[in-house]
Amino acid sequence: MGWSEMGPEPRDAKRISSELHALLKGANIEGPYVLVGHSFGGMYMQTQATRYPDEVAGVALVDSSQPDQFSYPPVARDSYEPQKQMFAVSSLLARLGVVRLLYKLSPAPPELPQQQRAQIDALSPSTRQVSTYALELRATPQTTTQTRSLRSLGDKPLAVVTAGTQEPGWHNLQDDLATLSSNSMHRVVEGATHTSLMYERSDAQATSAAIVEVVAAVRNDRPVAR
Repeated sequence: MGWSEMGPEPRDAKRISSELHALLKGANIEGPYVLVGHSFGGMYMQTQATRYPDEVAGVALVDSSQPDQFSYPPVARDSYEPQKQMFAVSSLLARLGVVRLLYKLSPAPPELPQQQRAQIDALSPSTRQVSTYALELRATPQTTTQTRSLRSLGDKPLAVVTAGTQEPGWHNLQDDLATLSSNSMHRVVEGATHTSLMYERSDAQATSAAIVEVVAAVRNDRPVAR
């Protein structure tokens, strides 16, 4: 992602968690860490936390993907094939500059600070970024299998934040994520969408509050506030 060079395939959860592990060590960023994952990134953080348990103090999952979502009947995300095909085509269009033209019709969310909007506007339609998304979607079967096989956080503080506008089936899957730890909380942000939890001030404040609660639970060695 970003300006990094393309990494080796497959771009699955084990590969990406290994790279994050190497990055943190190489950058001399001292652990243990509180990991935060939004959307598909939530599966990467689940994998990271269970592969390197001694390095992880707590986890926050923000409207996170769940390894059973592609086979859970009530949820609309019952197949990743349409997304995979869309991004495969988008990768080609990005090389031709078409994606950048289309992206101008839907730029970064206006509530973000100017610097972050500029970064997103530069990165999102780039060939490298779109191609990376396509490669990650291609590895979805491996990622879901890996995440499903590594599913326990023990009693590490865990916050699950869910968008209130999602369908009930999605909320059921989010409830299941909260069972990954015996020390967890699940907050549904009413009126929030999958992206507003990151990009709109009031909804993002609820996300930030949950992350801060996990950090406080770690530092003070106490349960997360339910």
